[in-house]
Amino acid sequence: RERMGEVLGASHQETTKWKGVLEGMTAAESRVKELEDELHSARTQNGVGLLGLVLQEQGKLDEAEPLCVEAAAWFRAHPDVRPDLLVGYVGSLVELRRRQGRLAEAEQELGSLVADAHAGLGPQHVKTFEALIAEAVAARLKHAQPDGAAAGAAELRGVVEKMGEFLGAAHQETVKWRGVLDEMGIVY
Repeated sequence: RERMGEVLGASHQETTKWKGVLEGMTAAESRVKELEDELHSARTQNGVGLLGLVLQEQGKLDEAEPLCVEAAAWFRAHPDVRPDLLVGYVGSLVELRRRQGRLAEAEQELGSLVADAHAGLGPQHVKTFEALIAEAVAARLKHAQPDGAAAGAAELRGVVEKMGEFLGAAHQETVKWRGVLDEMGIVY
């Protein structure tokens, strides 16, 4: 770069211009390398998550757990890389916790699943919709438990509010779940 002016016989202005171009190219190359590393990591974490899903399907829940946790954590840390995979792996973590009998943790993950789906995929995406329905069903089941009526009612009211916000007050699922609240004697 220092000899650019000598080699090209260029004026100071041209040397400055080409120096800026080279610096820009260096920065672009650096960013490309970062993106390649991120893509490699995404592929690796996708493989980790898929292995966790296979083990989960085989009933090897203790072996699947660290893999599912790792994949969900990586995609949460990089939500813009593949939001669909984030939602999928958090969903698999909900199912894993449920199958392990760790219902409080499954419920907590389910709440974050709705937020992750809404943030990454948008309120109208089918996976956001499915997560909302799953959250509503979980709240209704909690309400049916002898010691969970009040908490379940409050959670279901909150889910119906999210449905109204995400899907609209006139959406058939929002209307349906408002009707469920009415049947349960819960004021919306």
